[in-house]
Amino acid sequence: MGYCRECGHQLTNEHQFCPECGHPVERKEASSQGAKTQRYVEPASASVEEERESVKPPNKKTKIIAISVIAAAAILGGAYYGIDKTMMAPKVVSEKFIASVKGNDVDKVKKYVNDGQIQLEANDEQTKSFITYLHENPDVMKSISEGLAADSKALEAGVPSEDHSSYAKLEQDGKKWGIFDHYTVQINPVYAKAQSTEDATVVYIDGQKAGTVSSDSSKKIGPFLPGTHTVKGEVQNDYGKVENEQEIEAANGEDVNVEFDWSDHAVYISSDYDDATLFVNGKDTKTKISDIDYLGPLPMDGSVKLYAKRGEKKTEEVSIKKGIEDVALNFDEKNTTEATAKASAPSKNQETTDKGSEVNSGVSTSEVSSFIEQYMYATISSINNGDFSVAEPYIDSNGPKYNEQKDYTTYLIKKGITEDLLSFNVNRVTKLDDSMYKVYTTEEYDISYGDGSVKYKKFNSIHKVKELSDGSLGVYQLISSTEVK
Repeated sequence: MGYCRECGHQLTNEHQFCPECGHPVERKEASSQGAKTQRYVEPASASVEEERESVKPPNKKTKIIAISVIAAAAILGGAYYGIDKTMMAPKVVSEKFIASVKGNDVDKVKKYVNDGQIQLEANDEQTKSFITYLHENPDVMKSISEGLAADSKALEAGVPSEDHSSYAKLEQDGKKWGIFDHYTVQINPVYAKAQSTEDATVVYIDGQKAGTVSSDSSKKIGPFLPGTHTVKGEVQNDYGKVENEQEIEAANGEDVNVEFDWSDHAVYISSDYDDATLFVNGKDTKTKISDIDYLGPLPMDGSVKLYAKRGEKKTEEVSIKKGIEDVALNFDEKNTTEATAKASAPSKNQETTDKGSEVNSGVSTSEVSSFIEQYMYATISSINNGDFSVAEPYIDSNGPKYNEQKDYTTYLIKKGITEDLLSFNVNRVTKLDDSMYKVYTTEEYDISYGDGSVKYKKFNSIHKVKELSDGSLGVYQLISSTEVK
């Protein structure tokens, strides 16, 4: 038994050719007796043979495995270098982020943004808004692009960056897969200060719940990305779910003030009988009309229905829809006559007041109509003559209209604007309580501007007029004034 001299494969006496490499087997001619004698006489030869058998030379398979391991290591090393330089490098991360924004790739931008934030988790709507904001503000886009480029150079050089953008920055954030340096784009988020006139107002930003606000304080909500966002307030009460939506423009480094005023989701309630009881969606509120100023906030989709009841009589049911501000729950003529007869002799323990009565009220609705017309012409005169004192006697000095009208008059005088009141009509007068009236008017003007131009304008307005302590009237507030196109 021996080994092939060509490849080292172990042979038997029967092998004429090596079964591994096919090389002819070379044998020395020797007698069997000589071989026996040699093995017996020279035991040292046996030791050499055993040593030769114990140290086997490498075969072809072993060489192949070794070469494969070396090749795999080289490939892995090259792959590491390639990935590190083409996928994970700071410059690559910053450039791919900018390319994703320019390409309006919402999914990629969202991934970059959320990868680099701690608290913020942007959804598709926020990300779309952010991309739109950058496209509409090229100066911001330029600041981010140049800032990230400066950050990537600094990170690759191992020095602090001195040219951060105020909108975003590139930072190293641990390791990726435990091997590669991980770089992320961190967008500086924005916050909003929200407040509401109603308790337990739930605030949503682009459909994501951001917090709950009470009526006694403001609350910081966020973070979210710069851009234009839809902010929704939601109140759940006995009347249903009421929503109030508005859009905000959130710029970098600035807190946005968000105020939820639910007055547009409320209605003023009146009736020709104060002692009538209010019913909401068929349920008795056990509240008299005289004890109600306004009702709300309410869903303005027609789901809330109101009527008043007095004894066995009730008014027609009114569905509350968007645009309705006042609800007059008046009884029909027949019911009013019957009710007046019953109320004409109240019991000793009960007093009734007719809101529509001019006997129990110091001022009639016709007097309110006449007063508001006088006020309008006095206001025009004060503007055109540059003298606020002309309109001043017609305004409640303790109401919000006083300073508002004074400032408005000063502004028009400064701009050289004058007004010609072409027509003025009082459409309706509603009494809110013992001293406050709501007046609906329509006005037509020719407005002359400082440059000589004249424009015709028509408005529908709502005013609050207050009966003052001395019995006179004063305009308390301008609730709204809508231009009619």
